[in-house]
Amino acid sequence: MSPTCSAITSRSWKLSSSFAPIPRAPSASPWWRMRPSLPRLGIIAGGGLLPEILVQRCHAAGRPVFVAALKGQGDAGRFSGTEVETFRLGAVGGIIKRLKSLDITDIVLSGAVQRPRAADLIPDLWSARFLARTKALGRGDDGLLTAILTALEDQEGFRVLAPHDLAPDLLTPAGTLSVQALSREMARDLAAGIAGARAHGRRDAGQAVIAAGGRVVAWEGPQGTEAMIAAAGLEARGGILVKAMKPGQEPRVDLPAVGPDTVDQAVAAGLHGISVEAGRSLTLDRDEMIRRADAAGLAVHGFTDGDRDGGAA
Repeated sequence: MSPTCSAITSRSWKLSSSFAPIPRAPSASPWWRMRPSLPRLGIIAGGGLLPEILVQRCHAAGRPVFVAALKGQGDAGRFSGTEVETFRLGAVGGIIKRLKSLDITDIVLSGAVQRPRAADLIPDLWSARFLARTKALGRGDDGLLTAILTALEDQEGFRVLAPHDLAPDLLTPAGTLSVQALSREMARDLAAGIAGARAHGRRDAGQAVIAAGGRVVAWEGPQGTEAMIAAAGLEARGGILVKAMKPGQEPRVDLPAVGPDTVDQAVAAGLHGISVEAGRSLTLDRDEMIRRADAAGLAVHGFTDGDRDGGAA
């Protein structure tokens, strides 16, 4: 079982009044408060909430963390109380060297990566050799990520964890998460959206679509979900955002994710619902996300294969 940053807590014990506690040295910690030390975790961080959440979970569990923040992918200053260094996206060799210098073996890749500046993509020696050996640039986003994970584990000796290994409660539960449930019309749109998202993912083109009027009206492109929602236009009004894991996708990186900002974007675009794949997607800062959705009357839902027939919610 992969180690988590959230599962290790102290237990409280009551001693019977008929037994006196065993004397201990003043400097020693009570045995019931002792817990095994956790190895330092390396987080390779893109933008968005997910890397921050993982850092917070590790702090709460007493697990030391080092963050390799990708340049141009969010403010590195958001990781308060954590050792952080910034690296270009093309400097994978530099990240590996730094992680090894800190004796880090457990790593996690998290956060969104937007199109970087061309200068940040210039490969260092490790990256150039990796690209020449694997021809990964011609294999699509998922093929590239899978090749990187394989190299990090088999060639460099790291153990790559999934974000949900560290915080399993981030996985989206099935069913209605908000006060507002899916209407019959939204359930029909969801069925169209699931089929559309699956087909889109098979092409390794994206994870998200918007469905309205029983058909897909917008597809996620390289710019991401936010850009798709912003550009959807009048055709998407009253529709539903659907996000699904790509068929055959490596599940440890780039799972579909939604959060409070997704709700704000959906409301601004006139959408009536958000549905993401249950157990195969992440809902970030779920309490705040649902609070905003309920305030706006937006439906939030975790879909399963049973939703593909378009039945009523």
